[in-house]
Amino acid sequence: MGITGFTGIRVGDMQTQALNNATAVTITPPADSDFILIECHQHDMRITFDGSAPTTTYGFKLNKDTPYRVDVGLGTTIKLIAIENNPNCYWQAFRVKRDDNA
Repeated sequence: MGITGFTGIRVGDMQTQALNNATAVTITPPADSDFILIECHQHDMRITFDGSAPTTTYGFKLNKDTPYRVDVGLGTTIKLIAIENNPNCYWQAFRVKRDDNA
């Protein structure tokens, strides 16, 4: 699934997060972001949004080499883990373009 047709204003810089299949990592989008684009290269990963730690069998599965749009709110905590090996995850925060923040 490609990401097309959205209008967003970039918040901060693209982030690279190294993953492994033993320990979950936490990413915290900036407070003024509305969504992130996230993609894991080479291997699938699992993701949670409720503060619980994903495992290789628990959490939402995100397929490798597929960008996803994830809506976030204030205080959203996202945790990630690789299902296998040690891939890199790339993510970028955005806020929705509105008339008052063009």
